Amino acid sequence: MQTFKQYLHPLYRDVDKVADFSDLKNLSTLEEEEYPNLKRVVHIKRDSIKNLIQRLEQLQEELEHQISLIDTESDLDERAAAKKIYNQILSKIREIVDRTNNEIIALDSPYFGKIQFKPYDSRAEKPLSLYIGKFALIDEQTHIPLITDWRSPVANLYYQNSGPKDDVSFQAPSGERKGDLLQKRQFQISRGRISGIYDAKSGNVAADEFLLSQLNERLGKKLQDIVSTIQAQQNEIIRDGLNKPILIQGVAGSGKTTILLHRLAYIFYAYKEQISSNNSLIIAPNQMFIDYVSDVLPNLGVSKVDTETYLFWGKSVLGWDNRFTISNKKPNLDIKAYKGSLEFLDILERYFEKFEEDLLENIPYSRRDIIEKRYYELKKEFPNIDMTERLDLAMDYAFAKKQFKQGRTGFYDATNDIDMNLKRDISSYFRRKCNIYSLYRDLFKTDLVNKEVSKYSLEGLTQSGGIRNYRMEDLAPMVYLHLKINGTKPYEKDYVMVDEAQDMSFVELATLIMVSKAGNITIAGDLAQSIIAPFYIRDWDDVINLVKDITKKDTEYYQLQRCYRTTIEIVDFANKIFEGRFPKSYKLPEAVLRHGDEVGILEYDRDIKDLGKDKIEELVSLIKDQFKKGAVTCALLCRDRDHADTLYSIFKEYEDVIERQVVSYKEFDYKGGLQVLPVENAKGLEFDTVIFADLNSNYYGEDELSIRLLYVGITRALHRVFVVTKKDDSVTEVLLKD
Repeated sequence: MQTFKQYLHPLYRDVDKVADFSDLKNLSTLEEEEYPNLKRVVHIKRDSIKNLIQRLEQLQEELEHQISLIDTESDLDERAAAKKIYNQILSKIREIVDRTNNEIIALDSPYFGKIQFKPYDSRAEKPLSLYIGKFALIDEQTHIPLITDWRSPVANLYYQNSGPKDDVSFQAPSGERKGDLLQKRQFQISRGRISGIYDAKSGNVAADEFLLSQLNERLGKKLQDIVSTIQAQQNEIIRDGLNKPILIQGVAGSGKTTILLHRLAYIFYAYKEQISSNNSLIIAPNQMFIDYVSDVLPNLGVSKVDTETYLFWGKSVLGWDNRFTISNKKPNLDIKAYKGSLEFLDILERYFEKFEEDLLENIPYSRRDIIEKRYYELKKEFPNIDMTERLDLAMDYAFAKKQFKQGRTGFYDATNDIDMNLKRDISSYFRRKCNIYSLYRDLFKTDLVNKEVSKYSLEGLTQSGGIRNYRMEDLAPMVYLHLKINGTKPYEKDYVMVDEAQDMSFVELATLIMVSKAGNITIAGDLAQSIIAPFYIRDWDDVINLVKDITKKDTEYYQLQRCYRTTIEIVDFANKIFEGRFPKSYKLPEAVLRHGDEVGILEYDRDIKDLGKDKIEELVSLIKDQFKKGAVTCALLCRDRDHADTLYSIFKEYEDVIERQVVSYKEFDYKGGLQVLPVENAKGLEFDTVIFADLNSNYYGEDELSIRLLYVGITRALHRVFVVTKKDDSVTEVLLKD
């Protein structure tokens, strides 16, 4: 029999053990006060989980029965009916698994906060006591809320106030409610047991202690939710309204990605009648990043959000399969920058207008003037209709007008077949001319671009044996033309989230803005972390203006300065290097709370690849020591892929000594062990320990890109950083010793 329990959170095996509180001893006064409520909630969750697992087992048996029917049924109709029922049961199983996992998450840590609020408009003597958690829980018998969802309006009191405060308010469905916040209490709960209670008071350190305890627990995990420690500014962004573009500039470790994901979870909750997770899109920089963030939304009760790189999303819009491949020809960075620029976006718009004009003027039909006139009438009167629909409507209008005229004159003949053939010919003409790949290639045969750009572009846009090649910077312009011709409606998303946007081109961003319904797009990035040449975006103002041009809406801009990821020592080390090397308008990270080891500088007389066995073993010993100290993930960050491949081949030989897996960036998974990867691939990720490899003049310089790579690399670390350099090297002298 098929079993689906393998997809359940492992804690499902221990639900009875978690719900057995007979082992509690020597409780503090606060614990004595709080455990009765926790026991009540855990028992409810245990019963719910056991009922769901029982239902899962029943569905597994029903599924097995349908499999036997499918295998033995000879009647085709009966077999088709059995398959239909099989798929329905499978869908129910998926739903039960998701629900069970949400309940297990809630059993493990049912809530993280508590507030006592005394409303001014209440006659009750007792204040409202509300526990805040990931998911709401209502007592089925009393209908009293046992847990309040973190996204609810009243939970805003928890996030916006550092402690008890008079005269606070929140926006309830019935209107604003004012009162006094009498208590804010924070909990650390794991496996249904309280490991910490913090009574936050305005101006005291309890809130910081709670935040610090959460940050110190981040060891070797994929990105986790932060519902228990959302800070006031983060909360403001998460809860910002719908139907407005948002742009977040945040320093490394400020929580940009986490905010994006929590904002999605919030708006799916607050605006569930207006937007759907099934029709939302997250654009991420690479596959490893997608794996790294994959647990957050499911842990917040959100599933089925499409998370893609721009490459995969763009190809899906165009309907391309593997016959369309990225050219392996060497890129020209200047031309690549140009083809992602605002200037090139303007050229694409002018090219489209010229194409539209030529297309209409050359319709193979004697009455093309009627089609052309009607087309432009429709464009003026109904600007939201896409080009292909306008063409079809204008063509139908021209033929209907012809038939109407014939009817009025009393002239009838067998023209229907002729008209149908003419319409097929015109439609074929439209399809042929609107082939995006050919249309885009033809751009470089016009005088809209110079000869150098045209020659270079046509060399990358080649066809051979059914394979069509293109350079990566050509994808977004083709998506743009496709959307101009076919419209955005088929691709429109209720919400679009774009992370690491600083490395995207203006044309890429334009296409994503175009498909965001009602301007529902949040763009996040850090200009200092732009490390993929060429650097398209120098100033967010250009992006804000682009958003306004497309959506006709103003963008809400947020700037995040506090770094929650790494320690004060690492941030201070980084800022000494970067101060004066970034534009004056850029504000460097501000460290938060956490102290740790000083950054280690390891000097050798040559590159790592050329070190003798004894020196390599020194580095291996250092790496092994990191895991002994509790690290789960350790990153060896390299200049580029060739550098990473070389060092991976060296350290892979020492996997048994390190006693951890040595992982290549080519595996795409974020996992424990020593990950050997280019800095570019580490963008947006975090590791317990970072070893920055070969910071010397053979790989780096004093140029802008080298500085940015160093910035990104150092700020990936949660706890410790080591920089491997070469003695008496110019880069080492300048960057680390001035």
